[in-house]
Amino acid sequence: MSVLVAENLNLTNKNKPSITNFSYNFLDNKIYAILGKSDSGKDVLLDLLSARTKPDEGNVYLDGELLLDNPKMSKRLCYISSKTSFPGHMSVRSICRLMSSYYPKWDNGYAYELLEYFKIKPKTLYFKLEPNEKELVHGIIALACRANITIFLNPLDDVDVKDRYDFYNFMYEHHIRYPRTIIISTDYIDELESIVGKILMLDKGRLIEDFTISEIKDNFRYLSGKTEVLKSLIAGVKIIGYEERNNYLTVCVGKKLTKDETRKYQKYLIKISEVPIQKIFIYLINLREKKGI
Repeated sequence: MSVLVAENLNLTNKNKPSITNFSYNFLDNKIYAILGKSDSGKDVLLDLLSARTKPDEGNVYLDGELLLDNPKMSKRLCYISSKTSFPGHMSVRSICRLMSSYYPKWDNGYAYELLEYFKIKPKTLYFKLEPNEKELVHGIIALACRANITIFLNPLDDVDVKDRYDFYNFMYEHHIRYPRTIIISTDYIDELESIVGKILMLDKGRLIEDFTISEIKDNFRYLSGKTEVLKSLIAGVKIIGYEERNNYLTVCVGKKLTKDETRKYQKYLIKISEVPIQKIFIYLINLREKKGI
């Protein structure tokens, strides 16, 4: 079932296309990640998907109803962005109370459980929170509200790697307990690999690729070995990226290796390994730039 449907979204800012012909069905109970450079338009896309911005063309539907200017449906969606903020005089406890009055499925016990885990005191005033604590509070709100659609724009950028890891584990466990659709725009995709189901890659406002995690693992491989040996073995092979250091070559191939190909590379002592998702994204963008796309 499609919960959130984007239909032919277009938006131009300052005579420059920000989002072009974006259409996608975000399915129920799935976790999506959106990757893109700073100029890819991913922040604009999330503003459109959350009905914070009106497109020049196209529509966004939530369960078949237009999302824009629809207060009833807005309570079923939670959007946490870099602009998320609360009045400085409010305590964390007051913020939780406010959220409970807005979101019908708000889980106050869970919110306090996470606040305790991350050592954030409920009585603390918002303006006294450190940047990492504010981001954790925002993330806790996104989970505890249990909205049908939860959207994050670059969550936890100021949070250290240990707390990010723990938070994403909480997200995964909570998603299993209370399934819903989660959309995350992130620069730390490799940290999310174990919880994300599908990855969308955005470039210059256009959707260029979408993969499941299993498709990425099946269809991209690193081959590494002595430069002279490896070059002689990869003629005609689809190479999407390469790195060479001290006569040692590593190439990323964009295909599933057959058993015969695997045996051939192993015969010549070529190492075969998985490619980090972040690297695949970089290689694909570099290819587009070389082609002038």
